[in-house]
Amino acid sequence: KGEEVKARRMIKELFEYYSVHPEDMPERFLEMNAEGTPLDRTIADYISGMTDQYAVTKFNEYFMPKAWEVDGY
Repeated sequence: KGEEVKARRMIKELFEYYSVHPEDMPERFLEMNAEGTPLDRTIADYISGMTDQYAVTKFNEYFMPKAWEVDGY
């Protein structure tokens, strides 16, 4: 159950991030939006297609301080 709370927070943070930075989504999702799909639906589709590991990677990329990175990883 503890991981469920973290996962919900991560998804919420990613959604909020892409709401402000939609240009960071892949081109095909930007095209969906340009073709009339509402941005919130486009973001939800993008996030729902992420694997767990990819979502964690993107979360770390956007929200973890770069100083915490270890050289070589």
